[in-house]
Amino acid sequence: MPTGTQIRGQDLFLRQQSNKNKNGPCIICDGIQTPENFGSVLRVADATGSQNIWLLDSELDLKSKKLSKLARSADQHLDIKHLTLEQFIAQRAKFNQLYALEITTQSTDLFNTDISQCDGIVIGHESLGIRKAILGCCDSAIHLPMYGTNGSMNVSHALSVFLYEWRRQQ
Repeated sequence: MPTGTQIRGQDLFLRQQSNKNKNGPCIICDGIQTPENFGSVLRVADATGSQNIWLLDSELDLKSKKLSKLARSADQHLDIKHLTLEQFIAQRAKFNQLYALEITTQSTDLFNTDISQCDGIVIGHESLGIRKAILGCCDSAIHLPMYGTNGSMNVSHALSVFLYEWRRQQ
């Protein structure tokens, strides 16, 4: 099968527009610290159609030039909200299926789990993970199977895998 040629400009824009009405899960970031990771989260959110981003107890500067450069302007097209833990818990009922992307004693393998009804995904701090209080609000924990010597992936990369699997299951 031929590979074709790379799509650019108006053709790329038209292809992307055909996917606009497929809204993805809200991404809840519990303690994300680095602009690099958050910029990558914003890019994957935009790429997969997740329009809503909640930052829990975060001190990230959303007006940072570094963040904006890393996000490649996705930060300007997404609905980003700052919430405290208490505000998040009060709004938990907005989600029908809230999942934690975390390796826990009861987490299930992403590729053996039906996540098609997920409307909220929680990702955690780069080294501390998701706080216990927030894990307790989730319906289930999902992990990515790991085959190498490292026990985890970068949070934005793991989110990418999760969201594209969610899209595949649609």
